[in-house]
Amino acid sequence: MRLRTTATVLLAGLALVLPTAGQSMANDRHDRDSLGELHYRYADEEGDVHRRSIEPADNDTCYQLPGTRNHPAFKVENDTDSLALVFRDRNCGGEPQEVLEPGDEARNLNVRSVYFKPTDDNGHHGGRRDNDNDNDDSDHHDEDDLFRSVFRNIG
Repeated sequence: MRLRTTATVLLAGLALVLPTAGQSMANDRHDRDSLGELHYRYADEEGDVHRRSIEPADNDTCYQLPGTRNHPAFKVENDTDSLALVFRDRNCGGEPQEVLEPGDEARNLNVRSVYFKPTDDNGHHGGRRDNDNDNDDSDHHDEDDLFRSVFRNIG
């Protein structure tokens, strides 16, 4: 009787531990469920520049950039498979300061949070691409539609 109770407690303990171990592995660089990495730089009180990165696990999620509470990030590199919308505040509120396509980088920023949004099957979001030299005004309207869609999803 005592052996059965011990075995039940052991199995229940394993059931609690195993799911959390699987979730922590989701950010492994070699795990294809990971979106990739977002690299950023910020300067501290002494002016020393620090480089940090986050590995977002999901799209349609706001992430705070650690270390930027008092010193916002001034450079961001998007090495994810998603759009990265960077914001001045810590909760992805208001208008994004910049929208970065996968592989893009931006400088001269003042950001503390990032919201990831999936791209379509071709790796585009349907809006204006910053590195295109195309002066087509219809792209600007597509980007406005993207912002409205993102803010509708954020709430």
